[in-house]
Amino acid sequence: MAFPESWMNELMNKNEIVSVISEYTRLESKGGRMWGHCPFHPERNPSFSVSPDKQLFHCFSCKAGGSVIQFIMQAESLSYSEAVRFLAQRAGMNMPDEIDDAKLIAEKALRDRLYDANREAARFYYGVLRSAEGAKARQYLERRGIDPNTAKRFGLGYSPNDWDALYVHMQKLGYTRDELVSAGLCVKGRKDGERTFDFFRGRLMFPVISASGTVLAFGGRIIEGDESERKYMNTGTTPVYDKKHNVYAINMMKGKKLDELIIAEGYMDVISLHQNGIDNAVASLGTALTSQQVRLMSRFAKRAVYAYDGDAAGQKAMLRGVDILTRGGVEPRVIMLPGGDDPDEYIRKYGRGAFLSLRDSALTAVQFKIEHLAASVNMDTPDGRQTFAENACSLLASLSPVERARYIKTVSEKSGIAVSVIEQQCGLSKPTETGTKAGESIPGAYKRPTGFDKRVKIEIMLLACMLSDRGVAASIEQLNGFSYDLFTEPALKRFSQAIKTAYERNSKVDMRSLLAGFEGEVADAAADAAAQSEDILNPIDTAADCISAILRGEREDEIRALSDRMTAETDPQKRAELLRMQMELIKKNRSDTD
Repeated sequence: MAFPESWMNELMNKNEIVSVISEYTRLESKGGRMWGHCPFHPERNPSFSVSPDKQLFHCFSCKAGGSVIQFIMQAESLSYSEAVRFLAQRAGMNMPDEIDDAKLIAEKALRDRLYDANREAARFYYGVLRSAEGAKARQYLERRGIDPNTAKRFGLGYSPNDWDALYVHMQKLGYTRDELVSAGLCVKGRKDGERTFDFFRGRLMFPVISASGTVLAFGGRIIEGDESERKYMNTGTTPVYDKKHNVYAINMMKGKKLDELIIAEGYMDVISLHQNGIDNAVASLGTALTSQQVRLMSRFAKRAVYAYDGDAAGQKAMLRGVDILTRGGVEPRVIMLPGGDDPDEYIRKYGRGAFLSLRDSALTAVQFKIEHLAASVNMDTPDGRQTFAENACSLLASLSPVERARYIKTVSEKSGIAVSVIEQQCGLSKPTETGTKAGESIPGAYKRPTGFDKRVKIEIMLLACMLSDRGVAASIEQLNGFSYDLFTEPALKRFSQAIKTAYERNSKVDMRSLLAGFEGEVADAAADAAAQSEDILNPIDTAADCISAILRGEREDEIRALSDRMTAETDPQKRAELLRMQMELIKKNRSDTD
């Protein structure tokens, strides 16, 4: 294991699995287990199981499973070490002073260097903005109504319109080429791989800063007049930055007591709102809001007011985003910006008071969806009103009875159809994709790429038999045809060896500790085996059947291979020998099934 065993045991004890998973999906007790809708895929009927005794989870549908560490890895899209750190912070534990994994030590050292490099780059860009070279960028900010104090608060800067000004500066500070490329600050030449260029050149720079105040990445905007260039460039995914986990200006919320956050779409929207005294504005670093971003924002406020651009793309993003906010425990509201304006344009035209009036009249998620449905048809025609009413009723049918009753009158008034008819339609229709469904999955969360094939399922069942206890495992090892080489799936072979080692040390396998060191498909398969082991009545007989099925499947593969060889063989004697071998295998398979 990468971390001291005693420390890991304490970490697992302080992060009881039911408590952790209950923060992501609702669990109910049934038959000695806890059950709920799987947070990793959409489903109507609960197939997600948590075993409080074993401290394991397993989805019988998508096959995700493991300990609390694997759950956090999947739910938060984190690496193993990041998930451990996440749980340590949740439990208020310090990370161990010594980590016996050289890879983890190297990864941490690299991250620390990249954090430092980003901080130095931010200082460099800020200095250039204040210099004579940054005059054009300062004039642009002035035209946009951004004063120097606001620019300083947000750490705005300017990247020189030079091929390698930052690279030369950072090299003088001791940063290597590989470090600067890893941080996304520089790129290698396309034609000449030995050359190095700055990623951002001639752009107004926006540092992206974490909630704790660490510079993670940058966005760069062209200055007006340079329309031949792409308007925005942003740091891609790096070892210290993934946009789906971060929120622009979230660092500005630290220490504030907030009732709500205002979510804008872009850097300038946020800065303009702050410039006008609306200092609870953040941006989602792209139109697609993620569950990880919602979880971060929920630490600061339990209500979020969308203020995306009034264009079609902004409306579409908000339509999806209100459901993501709801699932993340954040109450959504939507500001309808008139005339296709973005927040920056609107507040500069009409002022702070007008924007706050829009905020005060912000729509609920359902109201916003109803307005969207009305805007998507021609409400001046009977057909359009009918289509609207049918779609709106499908939306309302997915709501609780109390919430449904709240909006039936609205649909009736907009469509001109009697309330009684709308009520009847809502009772008969089924929810559509426009409604929030119970058990809908966390967007961006872990998705198993493929299901287990037939051979892998048999191998998992064999492992499940071996998990019964050490005596059963020893008996299975003596069965005719058993070998650890039967486990051909690398993840299962690794897990089978872990079981063998565990039984050599103890009479029982501590699945929680065993799984704590596994990642990805190893953890999934192990959790699947652990879940199935509880329901096997005769593990030795079941194991014998598994071994027979595996060997029979291998012989079937050999039979097919021999057929291919016979088709290609031209020598009669060799063809006869291949046929004899094939018939022996067929006879053996028949005797196994009799």
